[in-house]
Amino acid sequence: MKKSDAPRIVNVTSGLGSLTLHNDSTWQYYQVKTAAYGPSKTALNAYTVVLAYELKDTAFKINVVDPGYTATDFNHHGGPRHVTDAAKDIVRFATLDENGPHGIFYSVDNNAETGISPW
Repeated sequence: MKKSDAPRIVNVTSGLGSLTLHNDSTWQYYQVKTAAYGPSKTALNAYTVVLAYELKDTAFKINVVDPGYTATDFNHHGGPRHVTDAAKDIVRFATLDENGPHGIFYSVDNNAETGISPW
């Protein structure tokens, strides 16, 4: 990827990986505490922060994207978002131009206005 003119890393996360949100009793998913899924996403988020820092002075754009509660086999198609909408967010970050964001946690599920989610 270092040879690319526009290297992009998009890690797919979940709001369930946000420690900030898990401590906010007003968060819509506050009651959802999982033993493996959420902590694995927290670890992914931490790794993304490290990568973004290590590659901050390069052409890389490294972010995490939460596709939101999306209807998939994983949740028995219970989510309100469609997979095509979720995929659009991921593709948008995979194709950022040189002025695009770097080192952010993006989630329309957690912040519909700005998309910026707390780590």
